[in-house]
Amino acid sequence: MARSKRQTDPRAGTVLTLIEKGNYEKLIGIVKDLPKPEDVRDFLQETLQITNKDYHRLILVEEIGDYKLFIEITQEAIKGDYDFIVWRFSPTYNPIIKRPSHNDIADVFLRLRNMHRDIEEYLINACFRLLRDRLSVENVMNRYFEKLTEELKKELEKFLHTLKWIGLQEDANYPPPKLGSKMVLAVLALIKAGFEPKDIRRVIRF
Repeated sequence: MARSKRQTDPRAGTVLTLIEKGNYEKLIGIVKDLPKPEDVRDFLQETLQITNKDYHRLILVEEIGDYKLFIEITQEAIKGDYDFIVWRFSPTYNPIIKRPSHNDIADVFLRLRNMHRDIEEYLINACFRLLRDRLSVENVMNRYFEKLTEELKKELEKFLHTLKWIGLQEDANYPPPKLGSKMVLAVLALIKAGFEPKDIRRVIRF
């Protein structure tokens, strides 16, 4: 897919330049089993010094083929002291760099469910195991999708790793008793139940 010259996100060009020049840290796989929602802030502070925004940091945290996930620790993350920005990057996507939104998560969830019968049946279970039970992506993949083709597994891993970091971001910004990552699960559960994203937005903001 051709590289998109149009970027709706004003930061995307800056981050893309850093990636292309290799100006980022590598901490791939720093999160396996997810910490409990109430422990996410402490975990991020201990492992990433997430509240230290005195200098800019871009960190590669996941890599599945040419699909990469970065987190950006910057003063531009304005939801709170523990906020950070999640970026997905792939030269085969258009645009090649983007902040994955809740809308993107919902769209990919719907697309994946149409790819295989096992994915249609078990994807929502996998999402709950990841964000509710806090299991690792590897554990979830082995539990539900071990018999799928390597191509399908890669697509699922991209989605689940992205969902993991969006979930951590939500838990960091909205820790208990707020809903945090539970809000993402609620949206996916409603989609599984047959609701269209446009209808869900009438009652849940995402």
